[in-house]
Amino acid sequence: MPLLTEPCPPAYAPFISDEAVCDTGSLAVHVILRTKGFPSLEGLAELFEGRGSWSMFKKGNEYYLVINPSLPDGPECIAQFDPRSGEAAVYCGKADMVEAGGREMLRNPFTYPLDQLLLMYVLAHKEGALLHASAVDFGGRGYLFPGRSGAGKSTISRYLAAKGHEVLSDDRVAVRNMKTGFSIFGTPWSGEARIAANANLPLHGIFFVGHGSENRIEEIPPGEAARRLMPVTSIPWFDREAVTAILLFCEDLVLNVPAYDLHFIPGAEVVSFFEEFIS
Repeated sequence: MPLLTEPCPPAYAPFISDEAVCDTGSLAVHVILRTKGFPSLEGLAELFEGRGSWSMFKKGNEYYLVINPSLPDGPECIAQFDPRSGEAAVYCGKADMVEAGGREMLRNPFTYPLDQLLLMYVLAHKEGALLHASAVDFGGRGYLFPGRSGAGKSTISRYLAAKGHEVLSDDRVAVRNMKTGFSIFGTPWSGEARIAANANLPLHGIFFVGHGSENRIEEIPPGEAARRLMPVTSIPWFDREAVTAILLFCEDLVLNVPAYDLHFIPGAEVVSFFEEFIS
């Protein structure tokens, strides 16, 4: 019987291609789906056990991400990948297979945590990182607005979008060192504003957002910026090699891109205030 796959959520569509993408800044991850058998985990070093939701193993340069390892019929899936090459094989188990209309259907395995963990690792080995942030285009210049949940990322993104500024993402942004400078990239993982665009821009400034009693911007030194980045950066603290790569990236980022505190009163006035500041 032919194997059918569930469609990806609409936000993913612009980020998926049957061919490797080679335009400026693109980072292609080649994924192969397999539905027969699992790779053996015998003798592999366990890096992380996530209370039954997922586990991570490693052998040489190969990682093995096991999703829902404690299911009675075996894991939901196992992703075997080498972040240096951007190649991944996803082995799907019985938990991912369903019957629909007399046919076997494969549930879409590319959901949290598999998709974000894969990208986090690939970025770590390509001088990049995944941040909790929104990202906005101001006349071809990119600005990053990191913040924890509730800090105001989606709120300020809605105000900016309403004034005609393109928002790449309102919750998760990929950042990379492109040798000619740092660039920001939209991702399919949106926040409350449901904004996700497959676009990239050169990064010109980092603004840590937070609600305040007035609209105010203050520059902060690199050391403070690095401290602020840690809680909003996706870092696999259980993996020394990946941690080292991401921390070095964050150091380069704050040493080369100016960082600020942006306190704002909820309201459209913050857009004019920000426009005046960066002009």
